[in-house]
Amino acid sequence: MSDSSLNLRRLFSFPDPVAATPPSNQWQEFQSRLGREIKTIKWLAPMPDLVSKVGELFNVELPDLLVLSWKKARQLQEALEESRRSPEQVIVLDLAEHAITNEYHPYIEIRIAGMPLPKKIEFTVELLTRLKGIILKIQAGTITEIQAGSCDFEGKVKYQDLTIADKKLDRPIEFRSLPTFKKQIASDVQ
Repeated sequence: MSDSSLNLRRLFSFPDPVAATPPSNQWQEFQSRLGREIKTIKWLAPMPDLVSKVGELFNVELPDLLVLSWKKARQLQEALEESRRSPEQVIVLDLAEHAITNEYHPYIEIRIAGMPLPKKIEFTVELLTRLKGIILKIQAGTITEIQAGSCDFEGKVKYQDLTIADKKLDRPIEFRSLPTFKKQIASDVQ
């Protein structure tokens, strides 16, 4: 699997609302639970398709998640700081082999006039990525390119106590090069 636009929705194989393939049993159970939960809401307009909105929550690119994790690393913070002091210089940072474990809590919040509190539909996303041979190019306080490397991926998405997606890739994701990866994270470096 090699793709510079790989997002969580695709990694977890969430069903495409327009696809003909039937959703998994877990996804059907999730839809059923969500349906029961939102029946209690008095909608002022036609009810939106919340299941498709859930899919949109997971249109997050894998490289974006990696950058969020990397920006906490001391070695990367030092390289970003150095690159800010010498913006014309390109710094190459070899991240070697490392694992990143993260937990995210994306949610959809429903706010309707007259409802005292918004209704929150929250998910728990647990990710483990093992990265090998990743090289970052840094210039002027910005990661400008991710070169080479590979990534083993496994993760789980839960809604309440129901696991709606559980994935472990059979083979690593190969990163060739992700140029123009202009994520300004230097401003977050303390």
